[in-house]
Amino acid sequence: MTFRKTLTHLPMRRTALMLLIGLFSLAAQATLNGKPVVLVHGFQYQHLGTYPDTSTLQQNATEYWQEYWLHRAEVVMHWSSGERIRDGIADDIRNQVKSLADNGTCLNGCVFVTHSTGDLVTRYMLRNLNGWLWQWGYGPDRVKVLTVLDIAGAGGGTELADLGVSVVESDNIFSNAATSVVNWFLDTNVSPSELGVVRDLQPAVARSIATDNSAVPRLRMVGAGSEYLGASKPFILGKDDSVVPLHSACGSVLQESLDSCSSNIEMSGEIDYVAKSPSGLLYNHFPIIMGEDSNHSDTMSNQTSGTMVPVVNNRNFNGLTVDFAENNYWSWWYWDDMKVIRGGDGKSMSANVFDTLNW
Repeated sequence: MTFRKTLTHLPMRRTALMLLIGLFSLAAQATLNGKPVVLVHGFQYQHLGTYPDTSTLQQNATEYWQEYWLHRAEVVMHWSSGERIRDGIADDIRNQVKSLADNGTCLNGCVFVTHSTGDLVTRYMLRNLNGWLWQWGYGPDRVKVLTVLDIAGAGGGTELADLGVSVVESDNIFSNAATSVVNWFLDTNVSPSELGVVRDLQPAVARSIATDNSAVPRLRMVGAGSEYLGASKPFILGKDDSVVPLHSACGSVLQESLDSCSSNIEMSGEIDYVAKSPSGLLYNHFPIIMGEDSNHSDTMSNQTSGTMVPVVNNRNFNGLTVDFAENNYWSWWYWDDMKVIRGGDGKSMSANVFDTLNW
């Protein structure tokens, strides 16, 4: 999911020229290590309470990815945040998967890249993919998903969605702080019937939708930076990127308060025992990179945001090799050993991951 403040790098005010440049680049360089890339965007507040047509949804999806990933992908999927996952979103995604199948785009394997709520949408797609292919008369390999790269993945939901639903349904009787955060979250006045995918992002709902698909490795990119002056953080369980909590972004089996995706590496890169680490990770979920200062939008943009920390490293996932160059040293500041990605602070989180996977 991506909210108003995190959409300022994608938005509606981008010029038509920039969009055309992005679309030209999309066709020119559209693979990751030779495999087609399919993008699945996150929450878009402007869809709530509206009924965008397909052309508008396509344009919004393209603009969403424009800063970094657009020209590195072959396909950009679209869906409306004003819909629920099992209803209108499912219809939109199924129709686009049908196009992938008919065109043979993923016959030799595709890499899906999601941001935020796109993680949850993709979970639902993967859970139903083989059934859809069978209905269309195709075998299970007609759309072959090799790996999914989840950027600030909200597959486990976010407490901000619980807050948003509560505030909207209670006629804003909450505190000014809570109401202010929800206004930032939704960026619009909506009725309870217009919350769309926000209801699916409630942790209890998100975790009931599709957590059982395990055939496809899910590589997780995780931040814990601050946006909106940190105003949203008191309403989210554990550390977070100002929108998505670590329990969701890491791929934890539980909704729990976390300080890191690893039991022995802090978000800062400090090698130490982490008291609040995941009780366990969902099967085939692998946090590969963490950024203590990377906020929700930084993770998918071209914005540098400080030290990058490798978690699962030197591993191959269906042809994609995670091979970050590690820098290990003693820190007088932390009074402990450190493990960081060499030169990682000079590139965005997305660039760090793309560069290590694309060789």
